[in-house]
Amino acid sequence: MAMELCNNGKFTTDPSADDIGRAFDGAPHPEGWYVILDDEDDGSNIEVTARPEGTYDVTADDGHREGHPDRPFTADQAKAALLKYSAREPGWREAFTWQSDSEDDEEEAKEQGALPKAKRSSEPPTWAVAVVIASFALVVLTGYVLSATDISLGDSDFFYVSLIFLPMAVLFVVAVIAKMLEVRRAARWSTAVGRIVKSGTAAAHRRSAGEATTVKTVPAVEYEFSVGGRTVRGNRIGIGGDSGGADTEATLRRYTVGAAVTVYYDPANPKDCVLERGVPEGIGKGLAIIAGFVIAVVGVVYWLATGAPRLVAQHYPHANVPVVIIAASMGMLMLLFFIASWLLSRRAADWPVVRGTVVSSGTEKIEKNSDGRRSVTHAPAIEYAYRVNDIDYVSRQVKLGANLSASESYAAGIASRYPKGAAIDVHYDPANPSNAALENPAGTRWFLLAIAAALFALAAHQAGAFS
Repeated sequence: MAMELCNNGKFTTDPSADDIGRAFDGAPHPEGWYVILDDEDDGSNIEVTARPEGTYDVTADDGHREGHPDRPFTADQAKAALLKYSAREPGWREAFTWQSDSEDDEEEAKEQGALPKAKRSSEPPTWAVAVVIASFALVVLTGYVLSATDISLGDSDFFYVSLIFLPMAVLFVVAVIAKMLEVRRAARWSTAVGRIVKSGTAAAHRRSAGEATTVKTVPAVEYEFSVGGRTVRGNRIGIGGDSGGADTEATLRRYTVGAAVTVYYDPANPKDCVLERGVPEGIGKGLAIIAGFVIAVVGVVYWLATGAPRLVAQHYPHANVPVVIIAASMGMLMLLFFIASWLLSRRAADWPVVRGTVVSSGTEKIEKNSDGRRSVTHAPAIEYAYRVNDIDYVSRQVKLGANLSASESYAAGIASRYPKGAAIDVHYDPANPSNAALENPAGTRWFLLAIAAALFALAAHQAGAFS
């Protein structure tokens, strides 16, 4: 058994218990101090990194999975974990909570035709979370102060409108700053020559509160490189992450198994590594589009809150102004949805078809809470796999552009049409094969047009146009 101890860049081969103990002399250590003990025979290791408050983050890797303790360790706890691991005591794993996605789970998923689950991306910085939470707290506090005092802001509603959109703006700015700081930090990282050891796709599942689970195909690339005589394995492609989509195929063609690559890594923590450390291509254009959209939405909302009431009252003196504005706005929104759905449906009619396989079929309960009331609906949970240009994809979209959620019997009826293991026809977007569906419904979009017409009629009636 060949073990190696790395104490802040200083390596010791076959370390003794005294060597491990001496590594913790002077505890607590400054932030960024680290110790890594790894077994070169089986690829397992334990990594200890000092935190600002004097405790230690500890990560264990048994060669297949990562494990983390429930809370940061003290110096004595970290040293005890390393000593147990070094002595290969049977209970060394008990201090850690291990990931549920073992290689056995992945092999079982592959046998069923499904893609392995994507590994979770790194969490946002603590300061970023704190700033966003503070912005929400500021809105609540300001609203409370204004309602409890006689402070007057004149006749302008701009302050209130801007206050509502403040958390959205803060979230956007914080996300950009966090990524820019990460790019700047990565610019000082060291480089090493690595080798691609895995190149394929994985299924990224996501579920928001009150919504059905969605799944997206993302690139799953793993690579190995050597630092100080030990092998490090990484899986991050770029600073911004790789969200898949239309670039999935190009990414996998760029990183084929066996290819030599340049790896950028943090010398203080080589496991923090990427293949691309620059700003993602097209991010400037994307940020400009997002910013323009946000500005447009804020402008429209501001006009609806300030200019629209005067305009309606001027032309229709007896109108129910709030109802007219809300109904007309919702009608315009439904009309835009109809146009977008119609254009998408027309393009999808010419999409190519490939044979796929249903890997899971059932229903999913969706619970929503609104104004203290709880509602429960059910959605079909049909996951299917298909292959385009030698790339494996997975999707849960049944009807193109439609979220299906109703009674349990309705959801079960749809699921029964696609039993597990069934061969199916999958319609996919040739420009973005990860976007696929089993059906291209036509009735849904006309329903949107009918809703838009009804809302416009309600707005006209409340304005007095029919009297």
